[in-house]
This record gives sequence, structure tokens and C-alpha cells, in this order.
Amino acid sequence: MLEERLLVGTQPRLDAFHALLLDVPPESFRVPGVHVVASERRARPSWGGYITPIYALSTPSGGVVSVRADLLPAVRRELAGAAPGRPLGEREFSKLRAISQRAVPYAFSLTGDVLFTDPAHFRPTPLGAEQLARTDVRGAELRRRFDGEIFVVNGAHGEIAAWAAIKLKSDQVWELAVVTEPAYRGRGLAKRVVSAATAYILDHGRVPLYIHDRTNHASARVCRALGYVEYAQTFFCEY
Repeated sequence: MLEERLLVGTQPRLDAFHALLLDVPPESFRVPGVHVVASERRARPSWGGYITPIYALSTPSGGVVSVRADLLPAVRRELAGAAPGRPLGEREFSKLRAISQRAVPYAFSLTGDVLFTDPAHFRPTPLGAEQLARTDVRGAELRRRFDGEIFVVNGAHGEIAAWAAIKLKSDQVWELAVVTEPAYRGRGLAKRVVSAATAYILDHGRVPLYIHDRTNHASARVCRALGYVEYAQTFFCEY
């Protein structure tokens, strides 16, 4: 069952990171029920300059929903019927998605799984990836979007066929982004670049965080094959 898989509330560094993100005490993750809070953080730019009017995280017995102040009444009203003692799920996330589409129709939204790994569970692939040099012009566009290191596998003509970039989300938690170019999909390249980036994060004493859309089954297979486990489920919208 979902509530038996979620590890939110048991991982101090991840809990502290998400508590700051949601603007709640870490203890909130262990209190049953759905906790809807208004936060000034939801109206201010965060990592990458993005504004996130709604950010929700499931817990084993409910969840935390942090919202822009003007959205608080609508969110509380829509989530009033959430099943007691159960994690936030697709039913609640779909309601949050509808609210976000009305309030900020131009925002990107995601319903996804939040995963992490640690040295005890990480299963690296034997095939490696290249750490892209800061002077490599192929990474110029990626460098404008990501503030951490980038790992790549090259294509047949020297182009980047797949890449994993690190987002320095906090002093303790570094998040991954990964893309394989369409012509190179199905060859295991995503697994190689994610493995290399994960090893780099762990070697630097940080927690690797991996978030994927719940409908992206290929991405789910990649991270789980490398030993990532589920921390929580999430919904957020950002622009």
C-alpha cells in the first residue's frame, strides 16, 4: 500500500529540506491529516527564479499543501473531503491541478513521485558517462538552466545524446534532471548519466533527489533500477 512505501517523516535531511520548501515544521509530516497552509514563499521566486503558487507533498497519513494566500480558501474547500488517514493521491492532486489552471493557466504543473537513494541502496551501472567540462560549448544552454555539474553520453557525431544535470536545491539536497534525445532512446543512456550524476552527489555527501511525472514510466524504471526509493508523492505548479 502507498502509505507503507512513503518514507517522508523518517529522513531527516529530506524532511528538513521539504519543511523549508513548504514553510512548515518538519514535525508536520508525522501528524495525521491534510494540512493546508498559506505561505509567502508561494509568491516569491525560488530556485531558478520559478514561482510555485501551490506545492503539495503526501505523507503516510495525509499530506501538506502550501499555497499562495489568495488560494487558501479554494484549496481548503476542495480538500475538505480528503479521506482521513490516507496519503494525498490523484483525487486530491486533480483538484489542485484544476485550481492552479484557473488561477495561473500559463503555469507548468506536475503530479509526480519523489524518490531518493543513499550509499546503502545505490546500484550504479558499470557503464559510465562523461562529466561535461565547464568550457564545453555544447553545454552552454544547459549551463544557463542548471547550476550543478552535467554528465553526458555522446552520440555518433559528437553531439550530446543524453544528459543528467544537477540542481543545487539546498546545502544538503541536490536534484537531478535527465533527458535522452529521441534518436537515442531505448539504449540505456539515461541510466548511465543518472548513475554518474548520482555517484557524484553521494561522493559529495549530499542526498540525490529524483522527481518524475507519474505517467513517465521510462523515467521511473531508470531511477528504480539504480536503487532510488519512494519518499513521497507531489503536486506543484510553477512559472
